[in-house]
Formats: sequence, C-alpha cells, structure tokens
Amino acid sequence: MDSSSASIFSSQKRPYFIVLLLAIVLNIAGIGIKFFTDDPALYSALARSMSQSNNFTDLIYHGNDWLDKPHFPFWAIAISFKIFGVNTIAYKLPALLFFFMAVVYTYKLAKKFYGEETAIIAILILLTAQHSVMSNTDIRAEPYIMGLLMGAVYHFYKLKERFSVADILLASIFTACAVMTKGIYLLIPIGTAIIGDYLFKGNIKGVFHWKWLLAFILVAVFTLPEIYSVYTQFDLHPEKVVFGRTGISGIHWFLWDSQFGRFNNNGYITNTHGDKLFFVHTLLWAFAPWAIILSYALYATVRKMLKKVAQPEYLCISGSVLMLLIFSLSKFQLPFYTNILFPFFAIITAVFVRSLKVSGEFKFFKITQYIITTLLLVAVIVLNFVFAPECWLVFTILIIAFIGLSIYIYKKSTQVCQPIFLFTCAVSILVNAYLATVAYPTIVNYRGDLSAAEYLNQNYPQQKVSAAVLSNTFDFYYKGDATYTNIDVILKTDSLKSRIIVADEKAIAELKGKGIDYTTIKTFEDFPHENLSLPFIIKKKRTATLDQFYLIRIR
Repeated sequence: MDSSSASIFSSQKRPYFIVLLLAIVLNIAGIGIKFFTDDPALYSALARSMSQSNNFTDLIYHGNDWLDKPHFPFWAIAISFKIFGVNTIAYKLPALLFFFMAVVYTYKLAKKFYGEETAIIAILILLTAQHSVMSNTDIRAEPYIMGLLMGAVYHFYKLKERFSVADILLASIFTACAVMTKGIYLLIPIGTAIIGDYLFKGNIKGVFHWKWLLAFILVAVFTLPEIYSVYTQFDLHPEKVVFGRTGISGIHWFLWDSQFGRFNNNGYITNTHGDKLFFVHTLLWAFAPWAIILSYALYATVRKMLKKVAQPEYLCISGSVLMLLIFSLSKFQLPFYTNILFPFFAIITAVFVRSLKVSGEFKFFKITQYIITTLLLVAVIVLNFVFAPECWLVFTILIIAFIGLSIYIYKKSTQVCQPIFLFTCAVSILVNAYLATVAYPTIVNYRGDLSAAEYLNQNYPQQKVSAAVLSNTFDFYYKGDATYTNIDVILKTDSLKSRIIVADEKAIAELKGKGIDYTTIKTFEDFPHENLSLPFIIKKKRTATLDQFYLIRIR
C-alpha cells in the first residue's frame, strides 16, 4: 500500500475503529445466553462426559456410544470445562476464540493482497454478517471450522510463496484440526483455494512441488488422534450397537460415511429433502446485509477472470465457489453449512466495496444498501412491537444509541462509500443487539426444560429426580442427579416413582391414560420447537403455540 493510500486510511481510522469495536462486542455479547436449541446442549453433554471421565477417546451420550461428529470441538470444550467448570460460558468460549482466529486470518489475508483498509472492511463484513453473529450465540461447529480453515489457507499460501517449517506445520495442524471437526470434506475448500491460485496464475507445475506431498503426509499424521479415537471406540468393538446395527467401523464412518453418505443422503443419518437453490436463498438472510453486494462482487470477479484480467489472488474465489456448489448439490442441507465460507465471501465483497467510485456501481451499492437497511430497520421496529412490547425501554436505548452512531458515521466519514458501508454495519449491530438483549432472552424464557432445571436448582437443590423426557437442556442445567427413562419404568420402580418426576405433555398424557393420580408441583410454559413460528413471534397469539413442562409427584 503506498504512502498516500496509508495517509488516506489514517484519516478515516476512527469511524472504522468505533464500529469495529462495537461489532466485536456484539459477537461476544451472546456468550452468557443459555441454550435455546438442542445441539449446544447435546454437544455440552458429550464434552461434559469426556471431561468428567477423563476419557478423551470415547464420545458417550447417557452411557451409550455416540457416532455423529468427530472429536476436536468436544476436546476443546472438555478442556474448557476442566478449566472454567461446566457452564454456558465455558461451552461457548473455545468457539468464540476460533471465530476471532478467523477474523484475524481474514484480516491478514486481505491485507496481504489488498491493503489495510480493505482488510478492515472485510472483517467488518464478517463480524456483521447475520449468521456469523447468530452462530456466536447458538454455537455449533462452524466457528471452529472458520478459524481453522482461514488459518490453514493463510499459512499454505505463505508456504506456496516460500518453504517455511513454521508455515507447513501450522497449516497442516490447522487442516488436521478442521478435518477432526467436521470431516475430510474440509480438504476441499483448503485445497481448491491453493490449487486454484496456482492454476489461474498459470503455474500448474507448482501444484506438484514436493512440499505439498509433505504437507499431505503431515495432515494425515496430525489427524491420527481422530483415527485412533474412533478405532478404539468402534473398530475394536464390533459388538457395539450404533445406528441400530453392529459391526460399525469408526474409521470407515469418519473417512466415508460421515461425508459421502451425507452428500448422497444414503448414510446412517439422512435428510428428507434437498433443494439445489437452498443455499442461494439461505445466503440472502444468512449473509445479510451484504448478500446482494456479494452476489454482484462474485459476478464482477468471475467476469474479470473470464476477460483474463489478472487478480492479486484467486484463493477466495477458488475456495468458496466450488464448495458452495458442492453444498448445493448435496441432499443434506442445513443453513449454517455455508458459514465456513463467510471469510472468503467477506474478502470478495470488501474488494468490491473498496474499489467503488462515483459511478454506476456506486449507485447500485448505495441504492441496494439503503433498501436493505431500511427493510431491516422496519423489521426490527415491527418485531419489537409484536414480539416483546414490554421491552420498550431497552429498545428505546438501542435506537438512541443507533441514531447517535449513525450521526457520528455521517459526520466523520469523508470517503465516497465509507458512510454507507459503516451505516450498514451499524444497522446490523442494532438488529443483533436487539436479538441479544431482547429476543434471545425472551425465547429462553419459553424453554420449559430450562425453567424446570433452574426451579429445581433453587427450590430442591441436589435432589434425585426421575425424568420421563430426555431433554439435553434440562440435563445440562440441572445440578442434581436425574434418571432418564419412561413412564412405564418409573411406575414399576419404587425408587424412581417416589421422586419428583420431570414430564412433558406426552408423559402427562400417558399418566392420564393409565388413570394415575399425580400432584403438580410446578408447570412451565414451553415452546417445543426450534424454528420459530409466526404465531409465537406475535405475543398476542403466543399462548396458543405453547405446551407445558411439568414437575409432578405420583400420589
């Protein structure tokens, strides 16, 4: 970056810094919000078992062998539990660290090719993309993959430039950890990023350099902990029943079934539908408020490539587009799958934004972002009045802060696209601040299993209870001993029957069907679904969508 560009950036540093600081705080803000979906509670239960048993090779779920995900995130969470105790923050902390690892490497990669200002724009896009923020509250495996993938690509590219022991070791370790997080398919975006850069720069021979064979061997070596773990848990014990059958090979599952079985939808776990355009319309909200600009930036990049206009790098386009196509062709599709590509998308979008001058493209950017931000502002205002009107004070504070930030942005920004870009970031911060302070806590209040656990912890501490429903959230948050079984077993076992019984609507219906009398200790409103319905969102209609969660005693 030349000195004039550097001085221009320096004069614009403060607005970027203020918004960047707010965006970082926003992504950390959900660390203490309790689980309102099942996956985090399930993963916590697995990591807790690992931490408490000191058995880091076996994934055990309520005494049964569990085979659905590789080990790396559970190792990270289990270590966090050992250091900080078993709690919500300790579960989320490792994932957040890996997410910010993705932010750092996104910055480093973008700065290397496009300069500091483009790098800051890229990480602001990454930090304010809707599903990035959401996934740092409702945490699964994607933040881990983001960080590991970007770290691997960055160090492999440095290795491409010149051989370095540090780079080949870091890149291979990050790649192996990514594979041990979600499977060998993660070799695709890492590999295509580097290979694509070679091919589009016309250096095909470089792909066959001996250092890449060494890197492949190192990745295989660093993946051995996962191979060893699934081998000792499953391959050495063909008598174990998994997926309703015996003779399951953990190694075969890890290398084949968990990847190609899901892609072809013929593995042990299947999906009932697949839509070739699923991730296209998913990205419209998941990468909001940048999705439309991303689409145009991808088009502009590909157009330049077709015209043989040399690009500084081809890592981002090569690492993201093929993987997006593979996701789309797969019959196993979930909205958060594309999160791992967001750092690539952020850089591609940032390059386009930074290049804007007063032109037709700038007008397109201006009109598009003002339409999107207006829609988001209207949506959050309407949401407040229909979803949680009683939270008007928090909402008012957020709106005042947003107005103040917006005034500051337009007053201090002088560059053509900077005020619009930062205003878009500010709108995303407002929307997600509202979700973190109002929406998510409200949803948590309608998790009957969580409410039951907290009530027992406060009023019947450390008591043994019988649970007629297997709730991972209740299991994680209840601090006493719980026996998970069904109503028939409870009724036949005096020691279980005499305890407080945790029950859902189905269990209560069974008791009534058997004519069993019981005393209700406490009931809790429960929204029994993970995907919110429109009647639940509208507070006046919410009651009709709710079930009850019960604490009872058999008479």
